Amino acid sequence: MNSVFIIFYYLAVSVLVVVIILEHRNPGKAFAYIFLLLLFPVIGLILYFIFGFHYQKKVLYKRLRNYHNDFLKTIDAKRKFPKKEFEGTLEKLSELFYNIDRVQFSEKNEVQILFNGEKKFPVVLEEIEKAKEFIYLDYYIINDDNIGNDIFDLLLKKSKEGLKVKVLYDDVGSSIKRKRKTELRSAGIEIHAYMPVLFSQFAHKANYRNHRKIIIIDGFTGFLGGINISDVYINSDANKLFWRDTHVMIKGEATIELQFLFINDWFYATGKKVSPVLDINFSAIKQKTYACVLGSEYGSNFETIMEAFVGLISLAKKEIVINTPYFVPPVTILQLLKIKAKCGIKIKLLVPRKPDIKTAFYASYSYILELIESGVEVYAYTKGMMHAKTMVIDKKICTIGTSNFDHRSFSLNSEVNAFFIDEDLCIELLQQFEEDVKNAYLIDLKSLKNRPWYKKGISAAARLLAPIL
Repeated sequence: MNSVFIIFYYLAVSVLVVVIILEHRNPGKAFAYIFLLLLFPVIGLILYFIFGFHYQKKVLYKRLRNYHNDFLKTIDAKRKFPKKEFEGTLEKLSELFYNIDRVQFSEKNEVQILFNGEKKFPVVLEEIEKAKEFIYLDYYIINDDNIGNDIFDLLLKKSKEGLKVKVLYDDVGSSIKRKRKTELRSAGIEIHAYMPVLFSQFAHKANYRNHRKIIIIDGFTGFLGGINISDVYINSDANKLFWRDTHVMIKGEATIELQFLFINDWFYATGKKVSPVLDINFSAIKQKTYACVLGSEYGSNFETIMEAFVGLISLAKKEIVINTPYFVPPVTILQLLKIKAKCGIKIKLLVPRKPDIKTAFYASYSYILELIESGVEVYAYTKGMMHAKTMVIDKKICTIGTSNFDHRSFSLNSEVNAFFIDEDLCIELLQQFEEDVKNAYLIDLKSLKNRPWYKKGISAAARLLAPIL
């Protein structure tokens, strides 16, 4: 019996190895899955079927991509702003974003950066209260705790006033009681889970999650960034852990892309089509901030946000400043940062001292060692959890969003980032970075090299699994 089982098991593993090689264009990712199967018999097979098997990818993603292309044609035909032309390197940036996913920089935008949940949520509640036509929410985490219920109560009020309200939550990240969902639906609010799972509490790292944090109000106002809807993100006496995060509110033309991303996610999750609202009057916008919004999608072979990051880093002439909670980068970005540092470009990276995901933490330190050897300044944030996802290039270009510097954000999850060509926004982010560095220490090369042997071993092993973390 044991011999039959062993033969059957290794036949199954052999077939899976072939499938993995054919399915993954990224050799690093393919090797990581094969390594997992061979190193951990049976357990590795189970983990692959939970986290790596693409049983839904071909059918569901094809449906989404077809709708995506149809919607892009609609937006291209009806949007009211032309493709922008810039001078010098910024002209190349504009061309890059359009070629990545037909995304354009628009100029009629008012932008407000919101640092931490205690700054974000009062503004969110105020803007929802002012809504006249529709409200869309698209979040990785929505919890029905204090702030979650405050938002739900306001949504109930707006729905009773006749507004269209749609809520999309990720089934792994969110925790909403069935009674609360029933109440919302009874009031006319459409609320749906993104890719439901049977046991969400055991699927924290399941692939192809919707990691976006989006709100669209009347197609005029949009929110995005790293802050989920949860009391955890509000720094009060009730929370033991300080949570440093960054969000942004955009009023203006760039919200068209946000609306587009929500409608795509809604179609993917529910099969229902929502018509875009494009006849929006932006004449009230007096501020001129060049902005665009770029999303990455479940199962896409095009790593759109990673391509944008590579483009931004490539354009850097003087300085690159990065905040990220997880630094487990693809080799393309790692090598580019090292080369830029060796060319004399000043690079600063801020990561948390103790992130919430241990495997990614140990893997990150093997990459950080290489960066420091190349001349990059790397800081470890000690006040709490550094969860902000921002980058500033030469005090001219910056990005705020949901995407981390890791394989999961670039190729496994649905993400969203806003990109701005604006010196004032860059300076504001840099000033916050300097404040954060006051609560951090500079990681030195000697301390990394003198770590205990077992920590070095854990980091090396974790790095082997980096493409699937």
